[in-house]
Amino acid sequence: MGNSEHGHAESPEMLSLMGYSLAREAGQFQKGIELCHKAINMSPHNSEHYLHLGRIYLLANKREQAIKAFHLGLKIRKDARILEEIRQLGSRKSPPFSSLPRGHVVNRVTGKILTTLKLR
Repeated sequence: MGNSEHGHAESPEMLSLMGYSLAREAGQFQKGIELCHKAINMSPHNSEHYLHLGRIYLLANKREQAIKAFHLGLKIRKDARILEEIRQLGSRKSPPFSSLPRGHVVNRVTGKILTTLKLR
């Protein structure tokens, strides 16, 4: 927390956004994840940190961690941006029966059942 005159540079919001920017622009996923975790430790009740963390995990092709981060963020606040990220992820799930078309009634019903039971 050192420099009190420049405290805003170390604000959790700045750290979280910097982490996401580093991951997105420079591919520095690990550094971005570390900065987001630091922001979360400083300000655990800000859903935006979880949004940034989830987006970094998506950039790093770590889908499961991204989903976990998004869900933690939603527990804090029903953030529309997090809901949109999850909605986009949901549309990318593979159909339960790949031999049938995605829109086939068996795939649609089975997918809904598995989602309701939290099995996918």
